[in-house]
Parts: sequence; C-alpha cells; structure tokens
Amino acid sequence: MAAPVRIALFGNSHAEAVQLPALAHIGGNEVIGIAGYDAEKAVASAERWGIKCSTSNWRELLELDPDLVIITTPVDLHYEMVRGALDTSASVLCEKPFTLEVSQAEELTELAQGRLALINYQLRWNPCRRKMRSLCQAGFVGKLLHVRADLVLDTPGFATRPYSWWSQAPRGGGGLGATGTHLIDNIQWMFGPIKDVSARLETFVKRREDAQGVEHDVTSDDFAELSLKLESGAHVHFTVSLALRGVSRWLFELAGSEGSLCLNREQGLVGAKHGEELLPIESEVAWLPPEHYGIQGRGPFAALEAPFLAAVVEAVAGGQTQLKEAATFADGLANVRILDAARRSSLTGGGWVSCR
Repeated sequence: MAAPVRIALFGNSHAEAVQLPALAHIGGNEVIGIAGYDAEKAVASAERWGIKCSTSNWRELLELDPDLVIITTPVDLHYEMVRGALDTSASVLCEKPFTLEVSQAEELTELAQGRLALINYQLRWNPCRRKMRSLCQAGFVGKLLHVRADLVLDTPGFATRPYSWWSQAPRGGGGLGATGTHLIDNIQWMFGPIKDVSARLETFVKRREDAQGVEHDVTSDDFAELSLKLESGAHVHFTVSLALRGVSRWLFELAGSEGSLCLNREQGLVGAKHGEELLPIESEVAWLPPEHYGIQGRGPFAALEAPFLAAVVEAVAGGQTQLKEAATFADGLANVRILDAARRSSLTGGGWVSCR
C-alpha cells in the first residue's frame, strides 16, 4: 500500500469547516499539521481531527517535510506562504484569488515550473459545468456569441457583519475576489482568454464595527458588475452580489449561432438548438451534496471541494506535475490580471481596460 500523502494546512477556518472533513472522507492522506492565526483555535482543530502539530507559525509546518501544502488564508498572505512552500519540494494548492499583485503572481508562476502547483477553482469539478464545456467544444451551440452569469449569494447578517479582512481591499477582501473570480476562471476555462473588461464595483455598507466595537471604513466591494470581451469575439456579462438577504441566484447561460445552454444553481443543465424546446441534459457523473462527504457547509463550493481534493491527493501520490482540468498558477495569474483590470476600470467609471 502506498504511503499516505502528507498534508500541511495553512489557514484554519475553511479547513475546519470543509477541507478537514473532505480529506477525512476521501482518505489516502495524513494531515500532519495545521497553522492558524488563532493558536487556540488551531489546537482545538488539531485535537478534533487527530493532527499532531498545530501552530500559529506556518513556517514550522514546512520543517515537517509535507508532500502537499494547502493555503487557505486571506489573500494578502498568499504570496509569502506560497513562496515559502516553493522553497521545499512540496506540491502546492493555493486558495483563490492567487495574489494581490500581478507581479507577485508572475514571480510565483515562474518559480513553480515543473511541479504540481494549483489554484482552488473547484467549480471546474462540477459535472454539469464539465458537460457544458464539452458540449461547447463539440459545437453544440455553434459560434459562441454571448454569456450571461449571476452569482448572487444569500448572505446572512450582511448588514451587521463585523469588520475583518473581508472588509479591506488591500488584504484581498470583497465579492469580486471571493466569488466573481470563480466566474472569471470558468469563462476562460470554457471559452478562452478574456481580452478587455469594463467593470463597476460598489460598496453598500460603508462602515463596519470590529469585534471590539470600533468603526472602520470599508474599502472592499459588496457588488460587482462586469462586461468582458473574449478574444474569440464573444461578449460576457456577469453580476456578483453579497448584499441581498433571502435571495440566492446561481445562473450561467450562453447563446451561440446554433443553440443555447443554461445552468441553474449548478445542478440543472438544459439546452437546445435554436427553435427547439429546452430539455434537461444529464452529465456523466452524479452530483453529490456536501453531506455525502461529512461537510456541514452548504452549497456548491462545499460540495465540490471533496472531489477536487481527491483528485489533487491522487495526483500528488502519483508524483504528477500536472492535473488535467485543474487551474494552474498560470491560470491564477491570468485571473489576477483580469481582477486588476476590473478594479482599474471601476475607478475610471467603467471604461474598457485591456487585460493583457
């Protein structure tokens, strides 16, 4: 029997809620250490999951010679942590967005050449999205003309949520980076490079109180509306919002010269040639809910984390330097360039900005 893949986790919140139960479910791995900003919380997580090492200093975990480092921390910490992991022989999985700055993403992408280095865009593991992509590649819709996507999340306590790194643009907080980045990645994965972007970002709650009751200005976005021009000539429009309560809308639809496809709430794919009735389209792989993996978190992101991590662990165990369909550091770099262009566009009133 092959030895289990030795994993070091940088970051505790998402790890505790989603990644640790997912890793326990899929097997073939051993979490050898967890690092979190809150040392007591890291100790509690380690005790719950039988992890031998817990610390508030992530560098200590690199001394344990992990096979895989998973980084799930605020965005402003990614560069230094990935840089440190790349000084070892470990494979790396970094949460999105990749980095704050384009130059940082360029450097890390160059340094990671020749090893398995991935970004956590788990929506690529949605069987319905994979089916949609394969249908487009097979010419089902003909020449792609237009894509419309919405990712409007029901956010409990949105108006009173405490001030944190999520509220700070310099730390990578905001809806565009948190959720819009998934749409950007899927668009490029399915349809090719994005050439130009026009964007409007909004902050609806201007000030928030921190845990001590001190008010701060909020600099991150609650809402993002982007128009994109693809190199293929197709146009894309998408909206991301964290500001609505009681409303949740996941929609990804596209029209081509010969037909249309629509994915609703990540599970219901329908499509038809023009002039025909829209009908359900089944994917080859069944969709499984988070509960199947012992994950308490709800929604597609939690549900898709386990199959994605299973593929990553298998790739590391097999000594692979690539994982088919997974987002690479180069994909993460392309995404950072588009996020940067979108923010520059919004600052100038939504004018078109090149993503190159």
